[in-house]
Amino acid sequence: MLFCVSQFSRILSLFLVLILAGFGFEELNAAIMIPDPENLSYLLRTDQPSVNSTENGSASWLPDSLNPCPSCSTDIDQFLKSLGGKLRILGCNYDASKLVNSAPFVNGKLRASDSEWTVETDLKPVSAGENDAMDLSLKFKLTKGILKSFGVAASFDFSGWNAGNYVLAPASVYNANRYKVLPVQYPPYIYDPRDKPLDMPVTITNVLHLNKDNSPGKIEMLTGSCSTPLLSFFNPETKRGWIMLTTQGTQFGNSGLMIEEDIPGNRATFVLSAPGVRESRYVMTGFTKSSDQSADFRTNDEVELKMRIYNFSAGNLQEFYDKVFTIRKALSGPTIYRNVAPFSAINDIILDHHDKTKYYEDDKYGYICSGPKGDQPYWHLQAGWAGIPVYSFPQVIQSTPERLRRISRSFEVLKIMQGSSGLTRGIFMKGELFGDNFREKEKNRNISMVRRSGEMLFFGIQTLELLKADGKEPVIKPEWKEMFRKEADGLVRIWKEYGQFGQFIDAETGKMDVNGSTAGAVCISGLALASGYFNNPEYLKVAEMAGRYYYNRDLSKGYAGGGPAEILQCQDSESAYDITEAYTTLYEITGNPEWLKYAKDAAALFSTWTISYDYKFPKGSIMHRIDARSTGAVWASIQNAHGAPGIYILSGNFLLRLYRATGDTRYVELLRDIAHNVVQYTTTETNPVVPKAAPGSVTERVNLSDWEGKENIGGSIPDGDSNMAWEVVTSLTITQNPGIYLRFDTGELFVLDNVDASIIKQDKKGITLRIANPTPYDAKIALLSENKVMAGKVMDRYAFMKWPKVEVKSGETREIIVDPDGQFTIIPKIKN
Repeated sequence: MLFCVSQFSRILSLFLVLILAGFGFEELNAAIMIPDPENLSYLLRTDQPSVNSTENGSASWLPDSLNPCPSCSTDIDQFLKSLGGKLRILGCNYDASKLVNSAPFVNGKLRASDSEWTVETDLKPVSAGENDAMDLSLKFKLTKGILKSFGVAASFDFSGWNAGNYVLAPASVYNANRYKVLPVQYPPYIYDPRDKPLDMPVTITNVLHLNKDNSPGKIEMLTGSCSTPLLSFFNPETKRGWIMLTTQGTQFGNSGLMIEEDIPGNRATFVLSAPGVRESRYVMTGFTKSSDQSADFRTNDEVELKMRIYNFSAGNLQEFYDKVFTIRKALSGPTIYRNVAPFSAINDIILDHHDKTKYYEDDKYGYICSGPKGDQPYWHLQAGWAGIPVYSFPQVIQSTPERLRRISRSFEVLKIMQGSSGLTRGIFMKGELFGDNFREKEKNRNISMVRRSGEMLFFGIQTLELLKADGKEPVIKPEWKEMFRKEADGLVRIWKEYGQFGQFIDAETGKMDVNGSTAGAVCISGLALASGYFNNPEYLKVAEMAGRYYYNRDLSKGYAGGGPAEILQCQDSESAYDITEAYTTLYEITGNPEWLKYAKDAAALFSTWTISYDYKFPKGSIMHRIDARSTGAVWASIQNAHGAPGIYILSGNFLLRLYRATGDTRYVELLRDIAHNVVQYTTTETNPVVPKAAPGSVTERVNLSDWEGKENIGGSIPDGDSNMAWEVVTSLTITQNPGIYLRFDTGELFVLDNVDASIIKQDKKGITLRIANPTPYDAKIALLSENKVMAGKVMDRYAFMKWPKVEVKSGETREIIVDPDGQFTIIPKIKN
């Protein structure tokens, strides 16, 4: 049992509590050792449960409301005062993975059984001008004794708490995941009409969450559960935000990140613990018992918790997210890049792999697909999302006669898949159609993700425009144009009938099956492009109405979810970057600054899905074997708890476009992390990522968390795995973004490609760059150089086709002079 003995006036009441609990005099003597008033400390009995245990017997992280403890640091408490916050520094006793009890350090000391602990608290400002941030270090030391099944923690307790506070743990928890939970198995779908009325609330699977009904709740994570090891919240009433940023872990492994709230008691606590010990571990759409282990300590053992804590003013949720975007790498520091292979070489390897293995053809049909030899529909042709014309777009960019023939045959199948409503059905395999409603995919074959139609239109229009720009307009068939026009008309009809695009729809009748979510965000981009291509102002009008609707209903409230087919309406990265692309596209087409503001807000939300640091993968894992740098990998969703290579399925060049429009380097730096590091996940002869896989194969998993088991951290990659989606992501990322971006007027240089480049001379006539290629492959590096005036103009969507290429052979270093017009000349090598 946990006792506070900091005030002698409480001793009598404690005796009474113990006597009523059945303790004898020997137990009383052991439990309460009267301390020297000059040497106060908390006493922790390691053989009894805590007085604030939950119903299942595990202890609560919340402070004992009947027995409040004194401040452990008046400076920290003063820093947190405007948030209603205080810090407790805890010693924690565990039974296997269950927290048995905890006790706070007082005056830097704690006695637990026969052991004695000290903690050294170091609090200092981050910088002289940064008053809203403090660096906090807690150095724990066992000065006497041996203690097993133990741990330490920092608990930030907040009073005046209510369910209106927005809780964020990047990639795992958004708005506390306080939504309607439908406990269904994977792959989830909402089949019961009672669960999907037209005005349905956001509905998610059983993921980490606090409770919508405001009953007491708890979230247990490890640092590997998040894209950035960070806990935070925004209080809309006081307009203040709090962030606790930390490192991956200690010598005991990943640290724990816990959130527990008691809404009736108006209190919550946010905990950083070492080691990280959860009672339950999240697995796909559910939970299982954790195998986390506490630590055994001996005399003189030490452990340190490092944090940077923020208490800042935020006028709204968007300002809160902007702060998170700004500080997400504050402790991990600048990214250290590893050059694996140039963009140009990787793209050639991937497209060669697709030429050999990603096309199905029989005497009736031909189409590009991920697994032409597969016997499941999902391996064959899918429309839009995870399919054509997205999968075919890299082959449009780098076309050959055979690739164009295959694209043409694939488009013929897309025509078959288009329903009477103009929207497109989901899946086609050897002449048979299938729905997106999983176990009922053969019962109602017309049910399709509305996102498929949005992707169809967005990438379809780009295909038509790029073929024309590249001089291949004769390839375009009139029926292709008509197909995409019908797609646009179908989306307009859906908007007019329902006032949104919904999530799943009957592609034949146009009747909504599942409403809600942000899955329709890509429809905004598609309609915006279609308005120009077909010269139809109505398409743009609907796109703008939809843009405002999704901002007001979803994004302004910190929600973007439901993009993938199999997560219900969980928050996900795909919805976040689809809506960022949508607002960026609307801004470029209309010039309306409203859309630029929305794009910036969306990009800040998207940044939370991108891994901000290099995770230390377990030795022996695939990611450890290839020396993977996890920075820049993009988390899937709060349900599918893993990172992945790049943006599914976009190049991310909306970040470059935002940088050009704003001058804010955060956007291009985020893009650099994503684009540079996406290359490392491609299997090549010199980088054998996927066991027994062909060169050009890319896998989906960059696992930081143990949602698929501890043994799959840094793994969960099947032998021979080749996922066309992520191969297309890689190809688009490394062709639609420059390898080197240079601001000629300011001298800012951003190297995205896997080469080294630096400025060695600069004058009015030109800038001299030295470029080294340390990789085993020759490089053709796309160069984009511009000044402020050039950057202030909307960039042609297909400008990447014309960027000049600098050729640097393997192991070679070249110098070039870049002129004010963005062209370059090579400085001849000096012969010895």
